[in-house]
Amino acid sequence: MNIAVCIKQTPILSNAKFDEETKTLIRDGVTLTMSSIDRRALLEGIRLRDEVGGNVTVITLGPPQARAVLEEAMGLGADSAVLVSDAVFAGSDTLATSKALALALKKLTPDLVLCGKFTVDSETGQVPGEIAENLGAPQITSARQIKPTSNTNILWVERETDDGYEHYEVPLPAVVSVTEFIIARRSASPEELELGRSKPLIEWNLTDLGGDPKDFGKEGSPTWVAELRSAELERQGTVISGDNVDAAAEQLTAYLVSNGLFEDFNQRTVSFPRPAVQNNPDPQKAIWTVVDLHDGEPSPVTYELLGRAQELAKPLNSEVAAVLITGSNANRHLDSLAAHGADKIYVASDDRFGIYDTEIYTNILSTAIMEHSPYAVFLSSSTNGRDLGSRVAARLELGLTGDCVNIEVDSDGQIAQIKPAFGGNIVSPIYSKTTPIMATIRPGMLEPCIPDWNVKAQSISLTIPANIATRVKLLGSGSELQEAEARLETAAAVIGIGLGFVDPENIPVARELADVMDGALAATLPAASRKWLASQVQLGLTGKAVAPRFYLAIGVSGQPNHLVGVRKSEHIIAINNDSEAPIFKSADFGIVGDWAEIVPALTRKIQALRTE
Repeated sequence: MNIAVCIKQTPILSNAKFDEETKTLIRDGVTLTMSSIDRRALLEGIRLRDEVGGNVTVITLGPPQARAVLEEAMGLGADSAVLVSDAVFAGSDTLATSKALALALKKLTPDLVLCGKFTVDSETGQVPGEIAENLGAPQITSARQIKPTSNTNILWVERETDDGYEHYEVPLPAVVSVTEFIIARRSASPEELELGRSKPLIEWNLTDLGGDPKDFGKEGSPTWVAELRSAELERQGTVISGDNVDAAAEQLTAYLVSNGLFEDFNQRTVSFPRPAVQNNPDPQKAIWTVVDLHDGEPSPVTYELLGRAQELAKPLNSEVAAVLITGSNANRHLDSLAAHGADKIYVASDDRFGIYDTEIYTNILSTAIMEHSPYAVFLSSSTNGRDLGSRVAARLELGLTGDCVNIEVDSDGQIAQIKPAFGGNIVSPIYSKTTPIMATIRPGMLEPCIPDWNVKAQSISLTIPANIATRVKLLGSGSELQEAEARLETAAAVIGIGLGFVDPENIPVARELADVMDGALAATLPAASRKWLASQVQLGLTGKAVAPRFYLAIGVSGQPNHLVGVRKSEHIIAINNDSEAPIFKSADFGIVGDWAEIVPALTRKIQALRTE
């Protein structure tokens, strides 16, 4: 099997600093390394080659100094390397980058292209799907297990979903992106690095690839970054000592009660009522939101997107439409979508569409966009939303901003897509030169509107392209979440577990607290990587975002890439025995002490109040 692995050289996040005056990143002296998930993609490619035979070629797009990361990759076991480097590529966004890499991959003709789910600097998750579209290949994103089959032209792939897994048969050639859970990471030894420098490394420029200069660099990039803004989460609330365990637990209990512990979380104030349908909206300013279905029902992020679309509609004089691709039961969703903000609902309903499929959904949505010409299209940053958005954007050659935390209308009436980067330390307003503007938005970042069940939306049937079909075969799927974990995104309280918990055998202590607070458990990336909890309840940059009333971080250090997933929490509470832990700078209430004593005491006090 001939395997190509796409990697990227990125800054080490802890070394990346932000200059508040110039609003730029300080790059001088910042160490560069292989993006962590790309490293795992490489190691998985090497593992597959060792199992079935073949070769691994590693490829990167970058300046001449990117040779170092390719040499390390060959030291780890890749057979050869390709550096795609030319001044014309400078400033390329994801679409331009994927075009350049696809041209190089066409010269290599691999059976399998592996990529990391996304890179840690830009965190878009778009390049794998855009490469697949440019190659005309089937894709599977977020793979966490890959196995050869008895048919050398087919791979078995386990894909991680938002609540579990899916199993696929994937025909080759194909593009597969992997999660951080695919394989254990490792670095090259000095001896391996020396070996890597002796292996073949070729360099291709634009002339070698045969591309058009207008397709690359800033000229060929449909998105551009307006500025960088610091996004450090600082609350710096009360921090007390936990030496007196009972007193500390008593103070924290009082804090929780005074801030709504026993109040109905579902009755919290929503920011605005569902606006009336505009009388004369501008037909060239339509805002579409793609409905995200979970277990056959619109997920909460669907209503968040509709709420934000309605807020944008007033200054833009837009109509808001929902795009519903589903099985034969579409009608039962129409009233709810209309009540939550959809003025129109575009529907593609057929038994074939009941389960998400990248190629089928891409054909439907791309055709709809070309036929109706919306001004903006917003999708969820769910596993499927990221997958679909990147493929559609590449097909229509549109700018796409991934994993946004907000959408704004600026003073010039332009849509700015607010996106975090570099572990959540900064956010950037991103603008698009193409229409429709496309963005995926993280769940839990926006507010739904108060539904108006008297509103009825116009339903419009979408054109179904002829001969739509899929090349991958879904074999089965399942959920891996316990009941409490399944309600993570709607829970009033979330208990976050970090490495300070020391041992997974301690998790029942946290679960008891979650139960008494009617909450859910979640994990940091290091804790999820050790399989202490399901990977689907990991919070942060590579996981989910939540907006509970209370987020209790227990044994959590408080790194920026974790905090980006909890910044919408109404109250952040930290319990950590390290008084210097960064989490205390981001907490409203903190206890410096032993969680193993404080958490059980807190659980007992809350339980006692509930039984009074």
